[in-house]
Amino acid sequence: MKLSKAKLIKLVKPKLEDLGYTEFKYSGWQGLFVKKLEDGLYLSLGLTIHRYYDTAFTGDFYLSTNTCIGAQWGDIPKECYKRPGHFLLKEERELYLDKEHNETGVVDVWWDGGNQKSVSDFLSVIEITEPRFINRPELFKQINRSHEIKTLTNFAKKVITLVKKDNLKGTYSFIPTKEIDNIPNIWFKASEEVIANAKDILNKHTVFRLAADAYRQYVLDTI
Repeated sequence: MKLSKAKLIKLVKPKLEDLGYTEFKYSGWQGLFVKKLEDGLYLSLGLTIHRYYDTAFTGDFYLSTNTCIGAQWGDIPKECYKRPGHFLLKEERELYLDKEHNETGVVDVWWDGGNQKSVSDFLSVIEITEPRFINRPELFKQINRSHEIKTLTNFAKKVITLVKKDNLKGTYSFIPTKEIDNIPNIWFKASEEVIANAKDILNKHTVFRLAADAYRQYVLDTI
């Protein structure tokens, strides 16, 4: 039976919450968990179910001063976005991976959502590799130097400020007709206003991305 998004989240959520992550509904992934770190950083973990193998899944780490997981354009450092297999030692690969994914040179690792041990191995790998992914001083410098990251992060701060003021009365073109990912419409209104005022690329996709990011940051900052 093919692994569903709901089943995968149910399998991993308790342990990820123990590790400090908060789950967010996000239609772009088969599961999204985010935690707030020090120095204004957020660590996102996105889950992906394989399109061809019924029960195979994996995860992606994303580190930034925003939660726009997968953002990889302009001067955003590629090292912000990595899968945990990149940070496993040889002996750990032998312990936590099946034979197929333990071959020399294989870094794109998948686990089996239909096998409890494989799910447990995935969660162990997340716990082991998270500090290795985070604790890279050069990556912090690259994040802080990125103009694109600064823009995304500043936009989110402006959206949060507008939402807190709760005085949005303009005319908007990209507000969803029904609720998306449990995000109230005020976040979409504020996002459209911020992007329009900045004369940046304005469409339903950029409005959604900013609204979702600002909403997640707000939730994490108020937990």
